[in-house]
Amino acid sequence: YSAKGDKDRAIADYDQAIRINPNYADAYYVRGIAYSAKGDKDRAIADYDQAISLNPNYALAYYWRGRAYSAKGDKDRAIADHTKAIELDPNYVDAYYNRGLAYFAKGDNDRAIADYTKAIELDPKNANYYNARAWAYFKWGKAAEGLPDAEKSLELRPNDPYTLDTRGNIFEALGRREEAIADFRRALSKNPNLQGSKDALARLGAAP
Repeated sequence: YSAKGDKDRAIADYDQAIRINPNYADAYYVRGIAYSAKGDKDRAIADYDQAISLNPNYALAYYWRGRAYSAKGDKDRAIADHTKAIELDPNYVDAYYNRGLAYFAKGDNDRAIADYTKAIELDPKNANYYNARAWAYFKWGKAAEGLPDAEKSLELRPNDPYTLDTRGNIFEALGRREEAIADFRRALSKNPNLQGSKDALARLGAAP
């Protein structure tokens, strides 16, 4: 049911599994994921809490609880949970990436870049990780250092509008106006609702 997108029926089955076995940590964990998918972050966190209480070494539950806390805007708890997931599984690449996102949201670019770098080491074919690090470098005022990451991300995923927007911002910061305009236009051709690229073209005095 979960794989079919029918979260309500999935939750009903998880409910029944928990009634049959109240100590079934995995059932709480997967029900938490279903609640997360429905946008019910508080119920999701309650289920991850229960899964962790039953299995204190449940790295997946810490990771998903961290994501739920991030969605609620609680970056400190998110970082703590992702850190615990990494302690339990030092190769948990998504935990590094999402902890990096939380650090970035807090304005801690040094730690964000360190986590993105570790994620890239563990999974060098993931375009998201390069784009995230490129954006962090750009926001840190180090556009030139971010450009190779944006290029690598686009090599892996050539038409991603968000990475095109990232590279456009980097080009703009480097004074490469025409290349920036070209990237912002390409980004909008892939996602016409990308407000950042619209604003950038207006800022550069260029038509969409």
